Formats: sequence, structure tokens, C-alpha cells
Amino acid sequence: MVMEPVPSYEELIWLFEAEPVYRYAEDERAAGYEFDWRELWPSTAVTFRTTRSGYDIEMDINPGYEIVRLRLCVAPSGAELLDLDLRGVRSVGVERIHGRELLRLDFPEGSPASTLWVRMKPDVAVVWKYNGAG
Repeated sequence: MVMEPVPSYEELIWLFEAEPVYRYAEDERAAGYEFDWRELWPSTAVTFRTTRSGYDIEMDINPGYEIVRLRLCVAPSGAELLDLDLRGVRSVGVERIHGRELLRLDFPEGSPASTLWVRMKPDVAVVWKYNGAG
């Protein structure tokens, strides 16, 4: 199952202000061939990284398998604050609301997890909505 809609890598590059790292690039070079990760999107895994407001933010994403790993560390010490290995992510997107830049992760209807928001500007914050049983 692939995330629907497929995340826009252009939007993610804009949000993280950097090109992602294609995790299989070295293996492909060693095997004598090389792909541009964009040719394989969304059926490949890439890592986006940025530093904002004193935090290193890293997102590994594989839309083809609905997998996202999100890490938040204190820069420059590297002290880990958050490490989420998320499966069944329905969609990943970028929102711009009232001068804020947000990463949005949505989960399937009926899932206990609802929406995970990572505010990247003007400061860093994580908010996760949860659909707990009543």
C-alpha cells in the first residue's frame, strides 16, 4: 500500500530546506549503477534533515511502505528527545498556517493515532492527536 496522496518531495525539500539523502546511493554505486531517487519516488526511502531553533530534525520516509521514522535531537549535543518509528502512515504533507511551517502526518481512519504535527518554524513543537477509546 502506498501513501495516498503521495507526499510531494518538492514540498518536503522546501520545508527541510535541503535535498534528502537517498539511503541506497552508495550500494548502487558499488554495484555499478546509480538511480536518481526521484525516478524511484514514491517506491524508495530517503532521509530529510534540518536544524531549526536548536534542534536537529530527521525524517526517514518510505511512502511505498507507509513508513516514517521521525527523530528530534538537541543540537549540537545530539541528546535524543524523540524517536518515533511509525507504520501505516496514510499521508505526509506540508502546511503553512499563520506564518508557521508544519509537517503533517495522518493515519488511517479508525486508527488510535490521528494526526501528528511537527512545527518547524518559527519554533519547534510536536503535537499528536490520539483517538483514544472512550
